[in-house]
Amino acid sequence: MEFHKSPADADADCDDEASAKLMVNHQHVDPVNPSSGRSTPIHNSFTEVEVVRLEDRVTLEAHNMEHLVEAYRKKRSSVLQGEKARDFDFECRVEATPIEIQVDSILHKLRKEDEKMFEEEKPRKGNGGQEHPRFAGDHYLSNVDLIQKSNLFRVARHLPKGSHLHIHFNACLPPRFLLDIAAGMDRMFITGNVPLTPENLDRCQIEFSIKSKDDENDEPAPINMFPSDHKGRWCMKFGTFLTLSENHFDGLKPMDWVVKKVEFQEEEAYGPLQTAAGAWKLFNGRTKLMKGLFNYEKAFRKYVGAFLQNLVDDKILYAEIRPTFMESNYLFSDDGTGKKNNAEIMDIIIEEVDKFKAGLSDKNMFHHIRVIYCTPRSMNEEQMEAGLNECIRFKERWPEMIAGFDVVGEEGPVNHVEHPLKKFTLQFLVFRETCKRKDLDIPFLFHCGETLDMGTSTDGNLIDALLLGAKRIGHGFALPKHPYIMQLMKEAGVCVEVCPISNEILGLTPRAASHAMYALLANNVHCTVNSDNGTLFR
Repeated sequence: MEFHKSPADADADCDDEASAKLMVNHQHVDPVNPSSGRSTPIHNSFTEVEVVRLEDRVTLEAHNMEHLVEAYRKKRSSVLQGEKARDFDFECRVEATPIEIQVDSILHKLRKEDEKMFEEEKPRKGNGGQEHPRFAGDHYLSNVDLIQKSNLFRVARHLPKGSHLHIHFNACLPPRFLLDIAAGMDRMFITGNVPLTPENLDRCQIEFSIKSKDDENDEPAPINMFPSDHKGRWCMKFGTFLTLSENHFDGLKPMDWVVKKVEFQEEEAYGPLQTAAGAWKLFNGRTKLMKGLFNYEKAFRKYVGAFLQNLVDDKILYAEIRPTFMESNYLFSDDGTGKKNNAEIMDIIIEEVDKFKAGLSDKNMFHHIRVIYCTPRSMNEEQMEAGLNECIRFKERWPEMIAGFDVVGEEGPVNHVEHPLKKFTLQFLVFRETCKRKDLDIPFLFHCGETLDMGTSTDGNLIDALLLGAKRIGHGFALPKHPYIMQLMKEAGVCVEVCPISNEILGLTPRAASHAMYALLANNVHCTVNSDNGTLFR
């Protein structure tokens, strides 16, 4: 096999040949046939000067290689500096004060201590008995108990935070808060779709609702909902349900079983057969469950106050909440006989906020909350138009309370029916023109890009959010897959409300380390970190 040599290789061969000849002459060997061992006359002796020249050549080659390596190192350093200069935190690091540098050093030390804490935990056993060491970046639900013991979590809780911008208002406090209130409500009912036999405990879907005495007769109320021959739905007072024996719930107290139904469990979120669509099915069942715990006046008022106190405890100075509004939306009276509409719900929010702020001893502990008017994306065009018009009326009535408009719900097809933003193009454009004419600032803050899809109407929502002038987008997980749209959003100053824990549990990323936020931050896209539906994610 013949190898073609480069000019540099040829030059090297010439140098080697010349050196060989010099060495041969020095050894008195025939340079033409070295193996013959025949001596040849020496016409010029091989002087010490010539030996030095050979050593100089070797030294020169070594010097040249060192020069090349040094030049490579400089180029590599230059590329690294160029990349760091584009980091989202570059200016903060360059302009850091001495105390900020000291704090950064302390945080790095605490992080090392946390890593050691995880490493010292007993490894978990996986398939075939393989041992998996614990580490800080593992599945959130696998690590949540350790995370809450970590130094960084403790520090993060006590650091002042400017804002929290992506909070679904019906799912932002621990589940026991609403469940404990419900337990004391005489007209609170719990309903299940299948009998509570051992094999049905996991798949039984439960709902809560406040019912008047007249409405109580609308639901079946079996004397015993445990026999397997009972095929239909069952309904009973929640207070009565809580008195049932633990034997019916695999050894759990009835309240603990209900809490488990509210919160995502590690096995169902990370099971080998689980998909994003499957996780969303579980999510939708949980949000349906939460609705009945939230939509009556006593719970709602207490919830607003507790949420505000939770913000203060977490040092969050400002927040924007996302209640869901629609024409069929009501807040029931505690006995189930009366209903309050969307405007009356807004009145309650404002009353409770004013009462809470008036009771603060330090006005700097908390600034304010505002409301993002949300309506389901599953609405038809007429219903969407009605929601947009109500949002305008709310902004005119409470200009300081309405922060923007959003559509919520599963972004991908539901039962093979799609609900992309472009479906409502006309309604959104009319809304924008109306706001402009009335001099109202109601930005679009759309959920979009919460998907693994590529080239469908689902990830196409990113295009419509951009063209409709969205000020922020919720999730934006798919945005790095669309570099042109990402660049345009960056130039327009669009902020992405990233929700890493939510995206992990709902199947978009296996762990936080592979979340899209790192690509967004690497491209210097504005981002905020948010909880989304914290009640469901522990």
